[in-house]
Amino acid sequence: MDFSLEPTVAGAALAAVAVAGGGPLFSGGLRAVRLRHTMSRLKERPLAESPTGFIHTSGRVALDSPLFSPLTHQPCAGFRLEVSGAGTRAGGTVEERRSFRIVSGGVRARIIAEGGRWELSPTSRREVRPGEAVSEHLDALLQRCAEAGWLCGQGRSVTLVEHALLAGAECHVIGQARASRPYELPVEAELVHTGTDGAVRIGATPIPRAKSHRTRRRPFGRERRRPGRPFPDEVDLWVDGAGALEYVRVSDRPPTRSDLAVSPWPGLGLVLGPALSLSGLLYLARAADVLRGRGHL
Repeated sequence: MDFSLEPTVAGAALAAVAVAGGGPLFSGGLRAVRLRHTMSRLKERPLAESPTGFIHTSGRVALDSPLFSPLTHQPCAGFRLEVSGAGTRAGGTVEERRSFRIVSGGVRARIIAEGGRWELSPTSRREVRPGEAVSEHLDALLQRCAEAGWLCGQGRSVTLVEHALLAGAECHVIGQARASRPYELPVEAELVHTGTDGAVRIGATPIPRAKSHRTRRRPFGRERRRPGRPFPDEVDLWVDGAGALEYVRVSDRPPTRSDLAVSPWPGLGLVLGPALSLSGLLYLARAADVLRGRGHL
């Protein structure tokens, strides 16, 4: 008895989707396995060392642009406002995040983590009763939360919990760090004629010039630069979620081992991704054989 499946148009479409979906599933699993392995060995490094690569570092928060927390009205780099109602499970959140800097040991790093993971402690709590007046800023934020509008329409009290990363607070960051601008190296070079048209020689030490040639001034003469950053007002490092791991985490407290734990389930994509793509390819190959046998190919 022949148990081979008869290919169909719908089956071929699903097989094509399986082939296309296997690659992202495999890459996601590979990234999860790498992240899990890296997190198990991750240790905090001082910002004063100007570390690069995937790091965990910390420093004091310095703001690049003004942003104020909704309840405490203090300058912050980002906040999360949790909205919940009394006697109901309905609730939502309103978030705002911006890039900021951390400073420690004379080294400054710019943190780009608007789309990353933020773990912030509560900074304020407030209960808004029906009909109670709130500030214009807070009212604009609540209008962005559909759950808050529904709770107010039901005449319920609304509980607000603020989580904010305040300016000057200690901040711990995990992400991919890279130097913002390379240091200039001391250079002392001289360009001289070698006796052939268009040919020059560049040396690290002065080279005697041929007497038959006239000495040229800058920019074709000697060039000297001293070590130092060409843009002293810029930051020393950038930290974001770039790189193979695509991970960035911001917190106002040191992360624990449980915070750094990565679920092993996404790692199954290492097996499921290739299996899914292979099964789709086998189905499409079977469909091609059937069509060829019927004379359609």
